Amino acid sequence: MHKWKSRSPLGQLPAFKKDPLAFLMEMEETQKPVTRFRFAHRPVFMLMHPALIQEVLVRKADSFYKSKPFQELEPLLGKGLLLSEGQLHKQQRRKIQPFFTPKHIQRYCETMGRVVTEHTSLWKDGERLISEDIRSVTLQIITETMFGTEVRADHDKVGQQLDTAMEIATERIRSVFKSPRSWKTVRNKLFDDAVDQLDEVVYSIIHQAHAPGEHLLSVMKDAEDADGNKMEARQLRDEVMTVFLAGHETTASALIWTLHLLMKHPDCYQKVESEIEQTLSSDTPSVEETGNLLYTKKVILESMRLYPPAWMFGRRAKEDVNIGSTFIKKGATVMVSPYLMHRHRRYIDYPEEFLPERFEDGRLLGGPDYLYLPFGGGPRVCIGQHFAMLEMLVILSSLIKSYTFAPSSDAFPVKAEPLVTLRMKHGLKVQLSKKGAGNG
Repeated sequence: MHKWKSRSPLGQLPAFKKDPLAFLMEMEETQKPVTRFRFAHRPVFMLMHPALIQEVLVRKADSFYKSKPFQELEPLLGKGLLLSEGQLHKQQRRKIQPFFTPKHIQRYCETMGRVVTEHTSLWKDGERLISEDIRSVTLQIITETMFGTEVRADHDKVGQQLDTAMEIATERIRSVFKSPRSWKTVRNKLFDDAVDQLDEVVYSIIHQAHAPGEHLLSVMKDAEDADGNKMEARQLRDEVMTVFLAGHETTASALIWTLHLLMKHPDCYQKVESEIEQTLSSDTPSVEETGNLLYTKKVILESMRLYPPAWMFGRRAKEDVNIGSTFIKKGATVMVSPYLMHRHRRYIDYPEEFLPERFEDGRLLGGPDYLYLPFGGGPRVCIGQHFAMLEMLVILSSLIKSYTFAPSSDAFPVKAEPLVTLRMKHGLKVQLSKKGAGNG
């Protein structure tokens, strides 16, 4: 019997739930352009050819919705940019887009550097769970740059509640039989409490942001549609929640993996350190200096190849459609896994090895379009990709300019945890020491 056929009523769901990343890599071994399987009654098509991925994300994008499982995030993200569809999505994207253009984000570089300095200035030499610090930094950066406010007191609360919400949403995404949301089960109640507490933070951001004109939030508050109507309060909450959570969680995950990979590869670490020493004239980079961190940028891109924060995403067919020679019936799910594609041996040499030299001018050398997808692709490509790249360059170069990082002696074993984003299970513990005036 073919490996991907199953007599179980649950199809391949149990194998996927047990170890999603191993499941994906077994699929890569088939070397087929498309593999069809079942999650219970739901037919799923995994696309493993860049041209087919491009067809779904670009040429036939209008034949697909976001896939149904991700609607489990709706109580958290509402109809924000990540989950909205059709006209609403186009309309909201048009309002938000100007804040994420390469030219516009340059103005945030100084704020990003200042936030890093504020967070790191009090660090003491020794062991530190750096993953929590990085999340705090990206959280403060997104709230200051996009919303013109600070939520410093809420960092711990946000982190815990987000962990809970993501864990339970992931469980529900991977379950066939789940209790209705209205049932007051223990897990449903935990999820609802986490969303309520995150709501409190988001509403306090909305009420605190008074600076007119300069911030995304004030523009969203004031923007009017063709009929002169302003954005409804609930829609505003959904957009703020989406930018707030998606805007810090993915960047933090990518940075945590990057730091881990650098410590594992001392030769690469040394090259990054030397580039940073030669480029930065102070403890944090200017916009011009980030443009000269060419090797450091390659390291970040290669880290996102191995551990893309958005490790898998899906689309649901709105209508019967052909993708390549495969017929996709209305309602069927099409999956794309950047994690799988970024390690696909047909397209990538030595896929398991960390080789930043694979990249030149921001592109994966020799790879076809739609093979490297850390930010997705097509009309729904991640709106924050330029912001995220600048932010990662600022944070990483500032950290390495001021501190030396080494693996912690009692760190947890490093393991990828594929929740809604690809996190590092247990976080990253490091041994850090501040560089003396003579070193930096």
